[in-house]
Amino acid sequence: MVSENDALRLRRLVFYAQDIDRINAALLTFIKKANAQCALVIDKEGHMVSRQGFFKQDSSALAALVSGSFASTREVARLLGEPEFRTMFHQGPGQSIHITLIGERTLQVAVFPAQVKAGMAQVLCKELAVQLDVVMADAGRRKPEDAKQETLGKNFSAEMKTQLDSLFGNL
Repeated sequence: MVSENDALRLRRLVFYAQDIDRINAALLTFIKKANAQCALVIDKEGHMVSRQGFFKQDSSALAALVSGSFASTREVARLLGEPEFRTMFHQGPGQSIHITLIGERTLQVAVFPAQVKAGMAQVLCKELAVQLDVVMADAGRRKPEDAKQETLGKNFSAEMKTQLDSLFGNL
């Protein structure tokens, strides 16, 4: 039987350096292509996974507020008989924000200037969602033992001692 703590650990999505590199590359390409101000990937609890671009405000606060907004919208969806809404879009006179559920655990958030048309933002966010979904699926399937383990070389201690001795002399 799996304890509650073990079950939580099994459900947790873990990102390794190669995952973050893939996410960052997708976000950077998206920002250039979409003329977005910034793009974030956050988990459903509002924790930052990755951020690219420039955002004048506190991006951690944005992540937390978006997460809460998405959670409340999920309840609205249930009231309407939907399992959940996978996309949210808010448009203001100066900026707009597009939020998309990626897989079941992460959200893609993009902030656009008013010049970017809503339809174009939605199309480009959908393209990004497909790319990020592949990364999230790969991360979700990986077992901890599958991760590439970076280890120190066998002679690391001896090499480090030699380097320190050459710098500081034999102390």
